[in-house]
Amino acid sequence: MHTPALRSLITQTQASRSPTLRLHTGKPHHTPSAIRNHLLYPQTDVAIIGSGITGLSVLLTLLDDHPDLNITVLEARSLCSGATGRNGGQLAANAGEEYLHLVEEFGREGAGEIVRFTFENLRKMRELVRTFAVEESEVQEVVKVRVFLEDDGFERFKRSVEVLERDTPDFKGIYTILDREVLKREYHLDGAGGALLPAGTIWPYRLVTKIFACLLERYRHRLNIETQTPVTSITFDATSPSCPYILHTPRGGLRATQIAHCTNGHAGHLLPGLRGPIYPFKGTMTVQDAGNIMPNRGGDLSWGFHYPVMYDKQSSRYAAGLYYLMQNTKTGFFFFGGEDTRIDNCLSADDSWVEEGSITHLQEKLPHFLGHDGAEQWRLASGWSGIMGFSADGLPIVGRAQASMTGRQGDGEYVAAAFNGYGMANCLLSGEALAKMMMGTDVSAWLPKAYGIHERRLKEPLTVDHAIKSFELDA
Repeated sequence: MHTPALRSLITQTQASRSPTLRLHTGKPHHTPSAIRNHLLYPQTDVAIIGSGITGLSVLLTLLDDHPDLNITVLEARSLCSGATGRNGGQLAANAGEEYLHLVEEFGREGAGEIVRFTFENLRKMRELVRTFAVEESEVQEVVKVRVFLEDDGFERFKRSVEVLERDTPDFKGIYTILDREVLKREYHLDGAGGALLPAGTIWPYRLVTKIFACLLERYRHRLNIETQTPVTSITFDATSPSCPYILHTPRGGLRATQIAHCTNGHAGHLLPGLRGPIYPFKGTMTVQDAGNIMPNRGGDLSWGFHYPVMYDKQSSRYAAGLYYLMQNTKTGFFFFGGEDTRIDNCLSADDSWVEEGSITHLQEKLPHFLGHDGAEQWRLASGWSGIMGFSADGLPIVGRAQASMTGRQGDGEYVAAAFNGYGMANCLLSGEALAKMMMGTDVSAWLPKAYGIHERRLKEPLTVDHAIKSFELDA
């Protein structure tokens, strides 16, 4: 696929999400939330667009810290129906794999900020489960086995971990390196090598919807949750300085003083200046039942399989470089995801369908990874797609939205988006940081500087050209 076509895909219009949800097998992996919209009130202090973990975190922080605020959450479909409700439930950071790259791009200090932030975010996720006593989330403390399928990737990973431990001694021992023989003998996995690290698994949809329900009950006098209410456009009314933003929806208009954009890969829909610097990436998930072939290790293990990212211009094939796997402790079903398909199947904002070949590919790959020759005895329980948000420089974007992003007057719009496939390790604290920024609190002591919105980042590398280059370098 030539550069103009790739540019078109990356900068495609990111339309608001359709209320329709069509899963591949017709068997949803969760029961839709009972929370429904009521009367759309005409005015609010803060409008939060998006009801995933990021939007929830913004809401929690504002409700806790500012008892006088009226807040409205708007969701285009049912509650938590975006990336949070569709992901693989991995509570794991990618510090070991990415540390060398982060040092090259942001220096030791900047890389250290990112590593500490992601690990703290994972700790806060577990704390959130305990605070709200959400047993339905099925959170598990596990050891994650990272398997590197090729020698070059394993060697770079080992160097990356060595530098991480040298620069940040408090992370020494987080990773346990496994050579090829130990990986095969102890874990029955084939690869050039691997590593163990503390991690977790969770059912994020259940966590988020339960907490939203608790908050709605507790703060009903100043919290509205409006589902099936896509924001189609936003206008700025300078004649109403106390409530200048009008959010247009099929159910009517809503005036707001401030707006938090928490729509991740869909951020470009309402922030046109971010179409391209943030682009949607459609991932595929399956639930597979191995019957009695495999033991249930969901209570102690999760898995990741790493290989070189590949993009071939001639065939338009894109292989994302990672498969991720967890097992449900109650059913024994495997939750398995990853991408190896045409690039136009990936660079899409439409998660209402999933490409048939992606499902088949995952059915073929999983038995092979776990030491079985064929998929004949593995049953596909469910399959679906979800839209992740990626950025041109590979990092989240958190802060006040500039006029070049919004195309509107005013300085009351904020955005937290582009979690690059690692939302569980970034969303919660990014949402908290965004809420505090909205209320004028300084978060520079703990939010990584590299996540911020500033002129140098907007000029380069947060550009469409840089996003295209990141694909073509792998060709």
